[in-house]
Amino acid sequence: IVVDDGSTDDTGSVITSYANKLTSIYQENAGIAGARNAGYQLARGDFIAFLDSDDTFTPGRLALQMSTLLSDPALECVQGHMEQFVSPELPADFGARIRGGATGVKPAPMCSAMLISRAAYERIGAWDTAFNVAIEMDWHARLRESGVVCRMLDDVVLRRRIHRTNTNLRFANEQSERLHALKKILDRRRALQAPVEHSLGDHRQ
Repeated sequence: IVVDDGSTDDTGSVITSYANKLTSIYQENAGIAGARNAGYQLARGDFIAFLDSDDTFTPGRLALQMSTLLSDPALECVQGHMEQFVSPELPADFGARIRGGATGVKPAPMCSAMLISRAAYERIGAWDTAFNVAIEMDWHARLRESGVVCRMLDDVVLRRRIHRTNTNLRFANEQSERLHALKKILDRRRALQAPVEHSLGDHRQ
């Protein structure tokens, strides 16, 4: 399934060349969350995997994650490690200027590194279109709150491309959205704790 989220390059013609092998939709640019939500609405399978247009799966990644899911009936989501790399058209020193570094392998509890069951996904809900840089932060907080059973593989399942227009680079100094997402997370946790605290207060009386 391919969501063309208002592209301005030759994405449309590339999609057309594979028309007999995929399902596609074009929409006016709705951002990362809007594109993921649109793709999910087209999905019909029992398991869901996402891939952003600038990254790549590693060979055999889906087979590995699926076999892991099927090996344990309690599992609902399988994540893995990612390897970051600097896009080859950029100068060699581009990565050195990025805070925290642009290369290396690390655990990736993020959208493009997971395979998740539809039932678990439905418990978490859609990606919040109010967010841009805090999308992953918000959704994965809700994943944990929903009690979804996950396993982190040691294997690299995603190669994440670093380029000039990465959302996290373009909005690296935008903290207000992250703070807004954090407040929503804390508000939900307080709401979950409130009935327990109220019950304890009644007991003490």
